[in-house]
Amino acid sequence: MTVAFHGRRVSISTGVTVDLEMWDQNLQRVKGDAPDSVGLNAWLDALIETAGVTWKALAGLSEKPGVAEFREAFEQRKPRFSAGFFTVFYQFMEEGKNRWSMATYRKVRTIYNHMREFEQETGRTLGFHRMDSEFLDSFTSFYRRKGNNPLTTRKAVNILVWFLNWATEKGYNVFYAYRKFYRNLEPAETSRQETLYLDWDELMRLFHLRVQQPRMRRARDIFCLMCFTGVRFSELDTLTRNDLGEDHIRIPRKNGPRRTVPLNRFSHAILDSYRNRYYRNNRAMPEMSLVTLNKYLKIAGKEAEINTPLLMPESKSQTGEIPKYDLLTAGVAPNTFIMNALRLDIPPEIISAYTGVSDDIRVKTLQAEMARREMKKFDRLPGENRQP
Repeated sequence: MTVAFHGRRVSISTGVTVDLEMWDQNLQRVKGDAPDSVGLNAWLDALIETAGVTWKALAGLSEKPGVAEFREAFEQRKPRFSAGFFTVFYQFMEEGKNRWSMATYRKVRTIYNHMREFEQETGRTLGFHRMDSEFLDSFTSFYRRKGNNPLTTRKAVNILVWFLNWATEKGYNVFYAYRKFYRNLEPAETSRQETLYLDWDELMRLFHLRVQQPRMRRARDIFCLMCFTGVRFSELDTLTRNDLGEDHIRIPRKNGPRRTVPLNRFSHAILDSYRNRYYRNNRAMPEMSLVTLNKYLKIAGKEAEINTPLLMPESKSQTGEIPKYDLLTAGVAPNTFIMNALRLDIPPEIISAYTGVSDDIRVKTLQAEMARREMKKFDRLPGENRQP
């Protein structure tokens, strides 16, 4: 690949080769009847996109960049080679199948098959550089045509974002438009699970629950710590003893300075109970997989009588209701922190600073939820309805 800029030219190897008769000189692409042409052409598109991103990053420099500067910046942004989007997706499944439950693997495999079906039906060749708002619109429409409800669509997007985050961490993906998927989903596409949280009295019942089983106690403590700090499970999972201060914790970040989260008396009490215990890799909290945490969290929630019936569109029961404890997962903790912080009149921008998500869409969603509940207080005032 040759890149020209400011009268300079730099040649960059694509890292792959094809037979000459399989190369379309006019289109500068691999011919469609060549083996794995889709994957190879997607790789070339990714390199072209990376070159454009690199040039934009260098364009603001006061001095015009040279060939060496461009090549170095390009190599920093270049994704790892793969034969294509689905090859990486398959690798994601192969890596996870020995760690996931069978139910999780089947869900991911279903989304993989749906993505294949989507590509065939729409004629859109999928690649990491095409995971943007235009793709999201087409994908949600595709799910509606299949007769799926909004909750199912949201779950599919959840799994897709999970895969894209994995691909980004592994270096296969350098395009980040997918991170706006949740923000770009229309309100009709949001799910009950997205706004599920514990009320304060429910959280207190769980916090004070007497638990004898060590794993369940650890799962409860990890969940409650997230509820009192706004820290996500992925962040808490990497927290070390060195990140603990007297009255705060410091959350490591891959890019940028650490985030400082103050401690309150509830989070202090949890951390103090683990300060004199030592875990592998100097961890601040005991190691626990997400699957194990969610499993014991549901059991602890049941024992704490967090059994408010919730109406779920996909429930298989005749009433369509399911107890709240059966829906408890690590993802409920940040929502619980946000809702209780809003009820304490903590400004939304401060809450977003605690959660570490700029302009956190969860804060806005739960603000609207709280506003709806507050408005219903009028319904309890005395007075008869006006006759039409």
